[in-house]
Amino acid sequence: MQQKKIIFLAADCESSRWVYNALQEIVPIEAVILEQSISKKELIKRRIKKTGFVQVMGQVAFTALVVPFLKIRSKGRKAALIKKYNLKSNAFSNSKTTRVGSVNDESCLHAIQSLNPDIIIVNGTRIISKKILQSTSAVFINMHVGITPQYRGSHGGYWAIHNHDVENFGTTIHLIDAGVDTGAVIRQAFIKPDKQDNFTTYPVLQTAIGIEALKESLPTIIDGTYQAVNHTEKGKMYYQPTIWQYFFG
Repeated sequence: MQQKKIIFLAADCESSRWVYNALQEIVPIEAVILEQSISKKELIKRRIKKTGFVQVMGQVAFTALVVPFLKIRSKGRKAALIKKYNLKSNAFSNSKTTRVGSVNDESCLHAIQSLNPDIIIVNGTRIISKKILQSTSAVFINMHVGITPQYRGSHGGYWAIHNHDVENFGTTIHLIDAGVDTGAVIRQAFIKPDKQDNFTTYPVLQTAIGIEALKESLPTIIDGTYQAVNHTEKGKMYYQPTIWQYFFG
């Protein structure tokens, strides 16, 4: 493989640590830029503006009343998946890490420009603005836990199961463009969840197979020989389920 400068642009979360540690085993990561999580209050305000008060209250009820129960019930299953796929939660290297309020802040733009990377691998961030995308000649690569274009947005694995579409349960490695999960697809990975799996373990499975797909794709991304497929179909955007969607479809 050619030598390319790779940086990791991510939310500071468990899945980002899994991705980072897996990549560190095969390629050098020059630097990490971590964005701060948006506050719950601000997140709710934005969602209300986008999807309406009733929808958001249903999502809040699902998060508060259902998700904690599912997490407790799936604790053993999650631990088994982490062990099976050797997902490592080692902390990010402080010497390599820059923290920013948002991927769209001036501080993030300046960090990217000063690093002058060739490849930016993205995980779990807000939607990246055109200003950031156009601030560098680097290629932006995202790992989306869903199959695009069918399942754009959030919780693609859950919605595939909900829609009785298990064939499209998986993860997409794609280029990032100005849209939401609309970039050209480099690779997709598919898996069938176990009966033990649920809303809280679907992303663990998807991240695990996505990491393998990303690792397999990296040589072509680094060499610039990857083949990316643009989909003419825009697909549907999905969001956090409401409590009534979860129980009553």
